[in-house]
Amino acid sequence: MRTTKRTSNTLTILISIVIATTLLFTACGAPEEQLVMQDPPAKQVEIFTVGKTEASLTMKKSGQVESGKTAVIIPETAGQITDIKVKIGDKVNKNQVVVTLGDSLSTDATNISYEASLQSLNLLDALKVKTDYSAQKDIEAVMIGYYSAKESLENTINSKDSAEDLYEEQHDYLEDQLDALEDLPNYEDNQTYQQLDSQLEQAEIGHETSMDQIDFGIEMAKKQLESAIIAVEGVQIKYSMQLIQLDSTLLQAKSGADISRLQKEAQNVRSTIDGTITSIQATEGNQTAPGQILMTVSNLEDLKITTSVNEKEIPLLKTGDTVVITNTAGKHIGTISTISPTLSSFDNKIAIEIIPEKDANLIGGSIVDITFTPNTNSIFIPLKMVTIEDTNYYVKVINLSKDGKDKTITKKSVLTGRILGEYIEITSGLTKGDVVATSSTTFLQEGDKIVYKVPRGK
Repeated sequence: MRTTKRTSNTLTILISIVIATTLLFTACGAPEEQLVMQDPPAKQVEIFTVGKTEASLTMKKSGQVESGKTAVIIPETAGQITDIKVKIGDKVNKNQVVVTLGDSLSTDATNISYEASLQSLNLLDALKVKTDYSAQKDIEAVMIGYYSAKESLENTINSKDSAEDLYEEQHDYLEDQLDALEDLPNYEDNQTYQQLDSQLEQAEIGHETSMDQIDFGIEMAKKQLESAIIAVEGVQIKYSMQLIQLDSTLLQAKSGADISRLQKEAQNVRSTIDGTITSIQATEGNQTAPGQILMTVSNLEDLKITTSVNEKEIPLLKTGDTVVITNTAGKHIGTISTISPTLSSFDNKIAIEIIPEKDANLIGGSIVDITFTPNTNSIFIPLKMVTIEDTNYYVKVINLSKDGKDKTITKKSVLTGRILGEYIEITSGLTKGDVVATSSTTFLQEGDKIVYKVPRGK
């Protein structure tokens, strides 16, 4: 029973193989006109339109933001930081207080010295006022003696003149009387003549005596005036010396007070420029010393960005060109302000300075990305669009059918020039408007039909 069943199963399998083989050969022998030939599918490509603005040459570089004016804030005196009045990003004005110091032996000593210098200065000012008052009073007193002596001398001189005039009148009168009597005979025996002659002689003697007394009085008045002048000069010299000494002491005291005031004012640490706080190293409660950096202030309205390019890239750039500056805050516009005329000996590159637009959100010392879009008549295409075969350079140019529906590949020989980053210069073989293709997934050949690859997200 088992042998019969096994034989039956074997026959069934053989019959199935024969039927399948017959059907296969029947199909292979079908007429040729029944086969349908299909065109290969179009290949997806990436394209680059020569001379099109949105597909133009760009160069990317890194640059550093520098402030045209940056200042570090340092204290001029030691002390404890009691108050930090600003934070990073705050705008400050020149001389604005940004940090205060106090609560230390150094600041306490400065405050005590300042108060003492003010008291000393006030005492010296009061002493000078008193000295000035005393000088005025003493000078007034000696000036009274001077004016009295001067008046006495003038009166004595005037009295001498009056005595001279009186004597001359009396002398002339007596001489006239004597002259009148001389016409008489024996006038010398005349009693009247003798009396007049005696009066004239007495007058002459009296005049000489009077003049001697007056001259003596004049000499005494002169000596009194000289003494008064000496007294005035003595008082003037005395107080002049005192006032000179006081002025010298006051000058020293004011100098000391100014130093103490400056030391006290130094407890208020101020910004030395207008700008923005870009960094803070100070911490409230910590001790600080002269020369220690507390914070940095940068004038962000006077920023510049420095970068460099290689020698081949420089013909594509010129001053006045605009660039795009990118940082974490977004994109900003800048303008090339300076291009160095020489190569740097450090890296053999050419330094470039860029001025960012006003209100650009940039921080001095930060690193930014710079995108150059050169305005050039030369043709540049992406380097990946060019293939090399036997030292010759080729590109795949897209051709449209007459009806504009089909796009095919034409292999075209080109001559190349500079390689700038991801771009290569085409000196011959392409014109503006040509559309060049490449594919990262398939090999493109002459005559291939293609479709444009749609970018992701579209």
